[in-house]
Amino acid sequence: MVEALVWGSAVSGPLLIGAVAGALLPMWERVATTLAVFGGGVLLGALAFDLVPEAERHAGAWLTAGGLVAGTLAFLAGDWLLTREKNREELRRAMQAGTYGGRAEGGKSEEAGRGKSIALGVFMDGVPETAALGITIAEGAIAVPLLAGVVVSNLVESYGASEPIVNAGYSRRYPIVLFAGIGVALMVAIVVGATLLAGASDRLIGTAEAIAGGAIFATVLVALVPHAFAEVSRWAAVSAVLGLVLGYVLS
Repeated sequence: MVEALVWGSAVSGPLLIGAVAGALLPMWERVATTLAVFGGGVLLGALAFDLVPEAERHAGAWLTAGGLVAGTLAFLAGDWLLTREKNREELRRAMQAGTYGGRAEGGKSEEAGRGKSIALGVFMDGVPETAALGITIAEGAIAVPLLAGVVVSNLVESYGASEPIVNAGYSRRYPIVLFAGIGVALMVAIVVGATLLAGASDRLIGTAEAIAGGAIFATVLVALVPHAFAEVSRWAAVSAVLGLVLGYVLS
């Protein structure tokens, strides 16, 4: 239990550090975006070189494939719920702008939506990931590469999500509280994995890992890549590849 709490702090702490830095020490947007897409590359490296192979080893190819699809669809559903009101509001603004000859300004709500999508992805892939880490703790063989990848990506992604949320007009406290809550959820998940799920079947472990992988993939594609290429252009690819290389080295 104590060991699980220590490792849980190692996973959750970077979320809070990144959120505080993003809220209180905002950088030039291109720098923040570059850091966020670097974190996405780290996650893709952990996904490709560690998480999916482990999921297949535990659960087999079919359950792994199904888990990847399920995780992706779950993220997309959550992202749609977060952004549907924003989309309606932007459509209303656009219609009003066309009527009165004005110009619609949806940039701030887009920024907030992007930050919240990243936070959603951190939560959705983090819970099954950390639960799986908790199981490895109970087995006495912590998955260090996956842990390192999660820590690095949590730090840069919480920063990359907090900065646009604050820029959109939310209080500086909002992203800090948001990621503190996610951090608590990850702490609970790793403790549950190390206690209640200890001795769980390989199929359950592998499926959880695959679901996390699907959420990771969707987060990078939906919340990170489009904005990164719009804001940073080709350098976003360089940052993402460097993150991928780090994920490979950590694996």
